[in-house]
Amino acid sequence: MIKTRMLKLPGLTALAASAIWIAGMPTDLQAQANDKYSKFVHEVLPNGLDLIISHNPDSRVFAINILAKNRAANEPEGKTGITDFVNRMLALGADSMNAEQIQNRLDDIGAELTTNDNPYIPYDDRYTSRSFSFIKFETIDEYAEQGTKLLFDIVARAQFPESEIGKTKKKVMGILGMSSGSTYQVCRDLMYKNLFKGHPFGNPVMGSMETVGSFMREDLVAHHRHFYAPNNMIMAVATNLDPEIVKAWVYLTFGTMLGDSTPYANGQSVEKPKGIVTAHQEMDKEQVYIYMGMITPGLKSPDAPAIHMASTIISSRMGLNLREKQGLAYSVGMGVEFMPDYGWAVADMGTGFKNMEIAQRGMVERINSIKNEAPSEKELQKAQNSTWGSMLLARASRINQAFYMCKNQFLGAGYDYENDYLTKVRKVKPQDVQRVAKAYFDTGNMVVATVGKRGQ
Repeated sequence: MIKTRMLKLPGLTALAASAIWIAGMPTDLQAQANDKYSKFVHEVLPNGLDLIISHNPDSRVFAINILAKNRAANEPEGKTGITDFVNRMLALGADSMNAEQIQNRLDDIGAELTTNDNPYIPYDDRYTSRSFSFIKFETIDEYAEQGTKLLFDIVARAQFPESEIGKTKKKVMGILGMSSGSTYQVCRDLMYKNLFKGHPFGNPVMGSMETVGSFMREDLVAHHRHFYAPNNMIMAVATNLDPEIVKAWVYLTFGTMLGDSTPYANGQSVEKPKGIVTAHQEMDKEQVYIYMGMITPGLKSPDAPAIHMASTIISSRMGLNLREKQGLAYSVGMGVEFMPDYGWAVADMGTGFKNMEIAQRGMVERINSIKNEAPSEKELQKAQNSTWGSMLLARASRINQAFYMCKNQFLGAGYDYENDYLTKVRKVKPQDVQRVAKAYFDTGNMVVATVGKRGQ
């Protein structure tokens, strides 16, 4: 989700920020200005692996992100959450190594492997998506070749030992149990279930107690073989090393994987809700959560940047009016997520149960406010600067550069899309924001999900 809560960059001048942006965000434009500084290599290997290597000398960190495509769409019927489960088991046994041996080898080269967001950190799910899975790997240049080989063993030669399956089920069920007591997480899943009714995105990423309990080793092996086949993966490497050398390492490791010729699902179109679809789940909690979801055009649409700016401005207005002025919200915001052909805008708010009805009305009023009056130039510029700043910070690290290269490539925008997108954002005018809000933020045809106590 492109979260659009406003942020400030204290003490960061425009010149300094520009320097950080250039260092952290290699683009074709930058490469043309100084091809010795930044360079891209993009190649699809014979087995179908989509490989992107970004070279620039701003860091000695060596980072790899692997994205496997169309996560929810490719989970077997009745096996919702199996991708999350597979990811949790990758480092628990591979290539005749047990979990302790794998961790020791990671420690030996100072490497960090991340296959899931941390469920114990509130709201730490910015990388989790129903549309893809990720595997993040970081080490330093000195251990880059060794690290690439180790990552290959973990990803391509995972063994899913029976002794670890039961432990992983217990852990996942514990997380599911914890999540079932969170109004935020329950409400989010309830909104997705109703906004994407009959669509794979309606399924929870981690599955359910029933589906997780049903996983057998043969299910995990089969799903891993299909989902993590090279022709379903995008790999991005961010490095200071010679891209041709790195490419040779990838060919000798991931390039040896066998492709899978069985069909892949690419998702499906979505339908806009008809009328206001409400869903409530009672929970004995003082804090309630509200989620509102609307279908929008996708990233291919020329309106995508304006839709993004509209959600950013509305998010800021919600924060100022509902949280700061009225004191209704524990947290509040609005964001938008895009697939190539469709997107969805989501507004969410945590509040006290006695304020549920007034909070819902306030959220709708803030969404509609931008339809009635276009934002000022100053308000739009603030949103544009916020987007610029948040993208800068999110992509400051090597591993996040690799993550977003993969994501943009998956979305069909191209791995070097960022600079072009920001240019488009800067061209958005106040009247564009008002126009797309009227056209796409349809508060008469949306999903409203609530979880918690109903006010008396």
